[in-house]
Amino acid sequence: MNDRDRRRYEAVARVAQFGVDNAADFSGFIAGKFSEIAAKSTEIETIAGTKESEFGEFGQAFEQKATARENLREDMAAIARTARAMEYQFDGISDLFQYRRNLPDAQLLARARAFFDDSAAYESDFVDYGLSATFRDELKNAADAFEASMDTGATATAERVAATADVSARVAEGMQLIRVLDAPVRNIYAGNVGKLAAWISAKTVEKDPKKTTPPPGP
Repeated sequence: MNDRDRRRYEAVARVAQFGVDNAADFSGFIAGKFSEIAAKSTEIETIAGTKESEFGEFGQAFEQKATARENLREDMAAIARTARAMEYQFDGISDLFQYRRNLPDAQLLARARAFFDDSAAYESDFVDYGLSATFRDELKNAADAFEASMDTGATATAERVAATADVSARVAEGMQLIRVLDAPVRNIYAGNVGKLAAWISAKTVEKDPKKTTPPPGP
């Protein structure tokens, strides 16, 4: 739940509690709307709690992707570093195994696949220069793991967007119920300053925090 929805949800929850605290004052249509907003408040709280738990799982998926990316980068960096040392014996090999750390994920994966294919012709030479005898298998495994983590990360992102939209829709429904209740409640409490003030306080959504402008430099 983002900050805006959280502030709106808090207003929904306050209005629901206001309805409970003052239930004796309401009947018929108004009582029914307060029941609806109480149910909506509970629904939002339940969904938001579930989504927060899922977001923890999403965070884990992104951490796994970061780990897989770093593992792949390390394998590729070792190959590129070794290729530069081999340049004196194999002219042009350093160009074949060029590597930049800040490549976008898709390009990083494609480059890793190219490293794997191109290194086949120089496998024994790379080993002679100190790489592990299984360096190509290690590179392939790292690339496969990173590709799998990319799929998981994309799914997590899509699910998180959907979850946020789900909560936002229900918060909007709660705010609509508040708007429906506003006039009837004001009418009922027209002569009761205290209850009217309590209602206005309950339904008011906290304003967005103001952005502070840093003071000018000297």
